[in-house]
Amino acid sequence: MNPASLDLRTLATVAIFVATYAGVALGRVPGLRIDRAGISFVGASLMIAFGTLSLEEAFKAVDLDAIALLLGMMIIVAQLRVSGFFELATRFATQRVHGPLVLLTAIVIVTGFFSSFLVNDAICLVMAPLVIDVTRALCRNPVP
Repeated sequence: MNPASLDLRTLATVAIFVATYAGVALGRVPGLRIDRAGISFVGASLMIAFGTLSLEEAFKAVDLDAIALLLGMMIIVAQLRVSGFFELATRFATQRVHGPLVLLTAIVIVTGFFSSFLVNDAICLVMAPLVIDVTRALCRNPVP
């Protein structure tokens, strides 16, 4: 392998990485119907196609335990939504919370309580929709 091809491969690797990172940061590619997961998949495929990673190295880089955990948590959150948990919790909170400071205090206490029993990723997946529902029910902006 000559140094010129090494430099081109390195340049291609950096360009793919930067483009993928920018696409994930933006959340979508302007003009294309592709989301963060698709952008990541295209970036990984390009890294394999350009020889930066071998297929075996790419498979080793995937953490199946983390994917299984996140999938399980997403299933739990989906079932909580279908069962009406979020509507019940939203109704309960809106009847008792009358100001932003009380709302923040309640969210911190509930999140801390749940964090003592569940993984932080699960808490984020459960609390994010709950906080959004409560803030919208109170006619407040859920975006900090």
